Amino acid sequence: MIISQDTTAYFNNYELMFVTGHPRSGTTITHALVCSSEEVNDYVPESSYLTGLVNNFITGFNNDAHNVDFFGGKQAFVDYAGKQIRNFVNDCWIGFGAPKTLALKDPLMMAGLDAFKGIFPFAKFVITLRDPYEVVSSFCKVRQRQGAVVDAAMTEGLARNAALDYERAARFKAANSNQVLLFHYDSLFDGSYLKKLSAFSPNIVCNPDKVWESNFVSKKQKKDSAWHTEKYGEKPENITRNEPELNDAQRSIVKRVTVPSYEKVIREL
Repeated sequence: MIISQDTTAYFNNYELMFVTGHPRSGTTITHALVCSSEEVNDYVPESSYLTGLVNNFITGFNNDAHNVDFFGGKQAFVDYAGKQIRNFVNDCWIGFGAPKTLALKDPLMMAGLDAFKGIFPFAKFVITLRDPYEVVSSFCKVRQRQGAVVDAAMTEGLARNAALDYERAARFKAANSNQVLLFHYDSLFDGSYLKKLSAFSPNIVCNPDKVWESNFVSKKQKKDSAWHTEKYGEKPENITRNEPELNDAQRSIVKRVTVPSYEKVIREL
């Protein structure tokens, strides 16, 4: 294969951090808080391109019939594809001003946590958690805005997806304790987020007055998006808790499908 530059040594110059968690669990405000720190890059939207690269890595890793012959062996594939992904992240670091901490965020990283850890064994991870009733309720609203009929089957699917991510978070925290912060959405309401984030990394000193400020983003989110929330762009002190809008049948589904996994992961807090 053509040899591309290996920039792995660049990681000696900064701390790499990924912010993720189940969608609708507070990943965006958490990332914005992290990025309000002087030593962290300015706020940027989802790094979905990076997640796509890692997903391609996973596909190739699980397809020996193609890649063993194409790359000359499995380890050769791992080395080559991993180098490409690491080079992209180092390009991000340079492009975002070479901060002491580079923080990138995407909720969809959750499905590939082990691959991210394999490619970036030195990285830190902030995984957001939120009450499962609130998560499923918020997701139901997204689906409704997208024109879907949110029935029992859809509610159960959303509840099951949340449970999967809670299980992933619990396993990942147990296996990589010092490199993982389980960050609960409720910490926004009691102010404890400041100490929790700075204890995880001394480079994170949140400045609530600078949340959402960025030299790299002019329009952070289209307000006509089904994913838009009225909390987007608000200062932490202005964020209030929304009561879950679920009927009794939906609550019963969440209690049966999601709550056991949620109770498991919060024991890791």
